[in-house]
Amino acid sequence: MGVRVRGLIAAQLDRGRVGVEAVAAQLHMSRYTLHKKLRREGVTFARLLEDVRRKQALTYLQDKTKPLVEIAEQLGFSELSAFSRAFKRWMGKSPAEYRALRYS
Repeated sequence: MGVRVRGLIAAQLDRGRVGVEAVAAQLHMSRYTLHKKLRREGVTFARLLEDVRRKQALTYLQDKTKPLVEIAEQLGFSELSAFSRAFKRWMGKSPAEYRALRYS
């Protein structure tokens, strides 16, 4: 279930914001049922969303021409500062620092 949900999250992020309701509907189940099935696997929707965002952020940062604000938007963050805080939590560095160290 987690793998399918990750794929649906990634597809929704490509089209804009992602939501648990929309993912549950695509799987033909209620939000509650989705949460219950994920809990049985030891994961949460929020954790899967964060994992997908982190992986996509690392991919997007490789393109040095892509502005950080655009990356934040593509990942469904309301603003750059929210993306920067999340990225720093994931990687221990800001997106700009990480990009400069890895892809300069």
